[in-house]
Amino acid sequence: MSSSNLSLGNLSLKDLKNLQSNIPELAGFPSRVLVETYDEFIKELYETIDRIIFYKEENPELYKEDTEDRITIDIKNNLCLLGYNASHEMKIGGHADLVVKRNEFLWIGEAKIHSSYNYLWEGFLQLTTRYSTGDCNQKDGGLLIYIRNENAKNIMDTWKNHLSSKKLPNYSFNPCLKRKLAFFSNHTHERTGELFRVRHMGITLYFNPKDKSAIKRQIKNK
Repeated sequence: MSSSNLSLGNLSLKDLKNLQSNIPELAGFPSRVLVETYDEFIKELYETIDRIIFYKEENPELYKEDTEDRITIDIKNNLCLLGYNASHEMKIGGHADLVVKRNEFLWIGEAKIHSSYNYLWEGFLQLTTRYSTGDCNQKDGGLLIYIRNENAKNIMDTWKNHLSSKKLPNYSFNPCLKRKLAFFSNHTHERTGELFRVRHMGITLYFNPKDKSAIKRQIKNK
């Protein structure tokens, strides 16, 4: 069924939610509006962030010179256009890279361009010990890892092992069923004593084409 042949006037949001996979113009709006619980909020947010990531990964050459802030602001802007209350550098225990709110629900993300695993660890500590509250309205956070190196899978696997070596209290990890270049870690939040979950998201921005026309273009632009 195409959106051009469908009258939406008499449909409820729940009706639209059932149809949204066939109507790309809805951009997941009904699902986001109908969110009632914290877990639903997190589920919809991660699905939206993944869609934004997939679009970014289609043109990595455009992000070769961008800073962490510029890439993150681009993600924030996309979230805002989709109706999220998203902000960059909001003051929550410091200036958090990416903050998304819905009523009392809160999600915080820290962004890092991968350069070393100690650098990612510092980002993880910023997220978990400075910005996050760890209360029932913010049991989840995210680490956005911008990867300009080849073999993103190896980088994410190494980062997962590096994190495991830190012996965090009650630490565990789970694969992400939605994205292979992501995983979840769980550990006891220092402030609240409750479990806190972080979604580690690898975003592949490596760009090194080997075809002749690309090489000629690179030489020309030097």
